[in-house]
Amino acid sequence: MWLHKFAIIDDTLETLGTSKEYQRLRNWIIQIIIGLNVYVFCRLACVNIISFLILNNHINLTLLFILMTITFLKNYPSNVIILNALISAAILGLVLYLCIYFVSYFY
Repeated sequence: MWLHKFAIIDDTLETLGTSKEYQRLRNWIIQIIIGLNVYVFCRLACVNIISFLILNNHINLTLLFILMTITFLKNYPSNVIILNALISAAILGLVLYLCIYFVSYFY
C-alpha cells in the first residue's frame, strides 16, 4: 500500500517535470567530489610553488615528484574524512527531507 502511494507520488512529480530526489542527490555528490578534488589539487599546487620559491634553482623533476607525493599522502586521511562527512551529510539531508515530505503528505 505504501509503495503504491510512493509510486503515485513519484509518477506525479515526474509528470510535472520535477527532478527525482535521487537525481538531485547524485548531482550533489558529484559536485562535492569535484569541489574536493579542486581543493586538493590547489593545496598541492600551493605547496609545490612555495617549495619551488624556497629552493629556487635547486629543484629537479624527481624532487618535485617526491614533494607532491609526500604532500598528497600527508593530507590524504583528512581529505577522505572530509569527503565522507560531506557525502554523509548530503544523504542524511535528503533522507530528512523525504521523511518530512512524506509525513506531511500522508497526514
